[in-house]
Amino acid sequence: MKVKVHVVFLGLGLVFLVIGMLFGVWMGINQDFRFAAAHAHWNLVGFVTSSIYGLIHRAYPRLQESRLTWLQCATHVIGVLTFAPVIVLAVATDQHQMAIIGANVLIVAALMFMFIYFTHDHSTTPD
Repeated sequence: MKVKVHVVFLGLGLVFLVIGMLFGVWMGINQDFRFAAAHAHWNLVGFVTSSIYGLIHRAYPRLQESRLTWLQCATHVIGVLTFAPVIVLAVATDQHQMAIIGANVLIVAALMFMFIYFTHDHSTTPD
């Protein structure tokens, strides 16, 4: 059985959602909202963006035929896993270099997705 990229994106989006919600609960319990930006970015790039990528891949299954599809997925996941957590470090230490690197990884993933979208068939059926 071949794994479909939309299933991976949507599944990861849900995992990222729960992690983001737990992080928000932790901030609330501790009344420590210094990391609100990291919480918001985690939910935006983790849950929302992953889900949008997944829904677009589901709507246009031929996009998965691109050789870049899985590389784009991996790049996005690496970006999520580096960007939002290092925002916490940036707030705590006032060192922003790693957050900039994580943001650039996410931009590369978005550019890859844009390339895939604009250069592949938009048929709504896989055959």
